[in-house]
Amino acid sequence: MALSYPIKAPRQVYHLAVAHGHQLEIEEHGNRDGFPVLVCHDGPGAGLNRAPCAYFNPHHYRIFLYSQRGCGNSTPHTCAHNNLDLLIADLELIREHFGLNRVILAGEGFGAMLALSYALAHPQQVSALLLWSSLLGAREDYAWSLGPSGAAAQFYPQQYHLFNPKGLAPDELVKDYYQRLFDANELIQIEAAKAWDAWQQQLGPQSMEQDNHLQLAKLQLHYLVNRFFLADEQLLQGACNLSKLHIYMVHGRYDLRCSFARAQRLANALQAQLQIVAELGYAFENEVYCQALCRATDHMYLQLKRS
Repeated sequence: MALSYPIKAPRQVYHLAVAHGHQLEIEEHGNRDGFPVLVCHDGPGAGLNRAPCAYFNPHHYRIFLYSQRGCGNSTPHTCAHNNLDLLIADLELIREHFGLNRVILAGEGFGAMLALSYALAHPQQVSALLLWSSLLGAREDYAWSLGPSGAAAQFYPQQYHLFNPKGLAPDELVKDYYQRLFDANELIQIEAAKAWDAWQQQLGPQSMEQDNHLQLAKLQLHYLVNRFFLADEQLLQGACNLSKLHIYMVHGRYDLRCSFARAQRLANALQAQLQIVAELGYAFENEVYCQALCRATDHMYLQLKRS
């Protein structure tokens, strides 16, 4: 097994028109005859990143990277017509456009949430899931990374005070940042985006190939203020319906963005194979984390070949 796989330029780049005037940038990597993988990036709003190509053997997998609507090189950059159901519909359109039968869904952070949501909506179209640093978007998750008594605030109290000087509860904090990011005064928007981004980077750097932190912050707060357009614990409660799929998860024990305890509950509900990266938090480019993901995809390939 390779420690990681080479990251090369895409074999082909596409621009796919989807609903409401949006257009998605899509890259294709790997073997055209390999098992198809749709990779869902983190965010919301981080945009396409080629780092996940290092996790997949390019001889075994046909890898599709794309920027979700509203970010990266997908256009337009707006929060209008942007919610979880539309992101799921975009994934289904990508699958249909390329004539893919059953696909592997892979996702990081918010991308794991999107991959899981797609699988629950279209289980017959999914052959396997690979999820890392999984985010579930429930109240408990807000408290972990944003709350004054959450783990992140306890690890970094000085930085948290700069992020939340009023000591607001998670719901009020999200509303406060949302109001500032969508204020008519652009300077207020930029100041709020910098403070939001500083805290997110403290929790763990997000993989971005484009430096557009204002749009990233706006998309994230758009989803947060709407609770990711999910009922509380919706994904965890539905997870048992996917237990027949091949499901692999990787999670850092000290992840301050996405609680390990929550990931373990999800893994139990999914009956997933969970690899614990014991000494790390959110560290997708760390060599040990990368090796764990490579082991997962190599094992997944053998399982899919047998079935």
